[in-house]
Amino acid sequence: MMFVLSKLFWLVFQPLAFAFLSMVAALFCLAFSKTGAAAVFSGLAALTLGVTCFTNLGAVLLADLETRFDRPDLTEPPGCAIVLGGGINTGASARRGSYVFTRAADRYIEALRLARLYPEMTILITGGDNALTGVKNGEAEPAARFFADHGIASDRLIYEPDARNTAENAANTAALMAENAMEGPCLLVTSAYHMPRALALFEMTGMIVTPWPADFRTDGRLRLAPSTDRPMTNAAMLSTALREWAGLLIARMRGHTATLSPRQDG
Repeated sequence: MMFVLSKLFWLVFQPLAFAFLSMVAALFCLAFSKTGAAAVFSGLAALTLGVTCFTNLGAVLLADLETRFDRPDLTEPPGCAIVLGGGINTGASARRGSYVFTRAADRYIEALRLARLYPEMTILITGGDNALTGVKNGEAEPAARFFADHGIASDRLIYEPDARNTAENAANTAALMAENAMEGPCLLVTSAYHMPRALALFEMTGMIVTPWPADFRTDGRLRLAPSTDRPMTNAAMLSTALREWAGLLIARMRGHTATLSPRQDG
């Protein structure tokens, strides 16, 4: 139930949807001659669109998250790497009979680089399908095709196909590692902006993991400023950032993380 509620909440409160619904509310108020309320909703919509599309606020918020954890110097080859799903478009991959990547494809590219660099390393991929359509297409099958096409033996791969969010990634992976008698520390490979929440959730299960961020979206050195040349990119960045910050808040409220804003220095 919480999973469905969180999806529905985000459908309403992501910035562009919120601006649209504010305009609908303004039109509704005008229809009933509530001009004051209509002006408030119209102003809210305009402000939301202005900040979302014509500032770099999203990039600033992502940059803060991306700089929390660095890749450490490895003193010995890692025994395993846990790759969080989200880098593959599961529906398109199923229809095309191949692997169709999302913007988070670097999670898989980095996993492939590590697999070639450390030939004894086991790769555990966790991620199912979080769509509400009822059609379930997990990442296991397209991920298997991707690694096979690039020369990685299937006996090095383990799949966890059911997780719909990061909390389930962590819980299901902990169970799967225990089932396969796998011991940490494992490298945790996910998008850099997602690493604070992911690492906190994995550590709460008792697993020992080493952060290995990938899929950087910013250069990490941004200040808030107007940005008028790429409104759709700005909107996508802010949507991603707000979703991640909301995820951090919810995880802390539910007791799934020990702190609201995890950092490498503790």
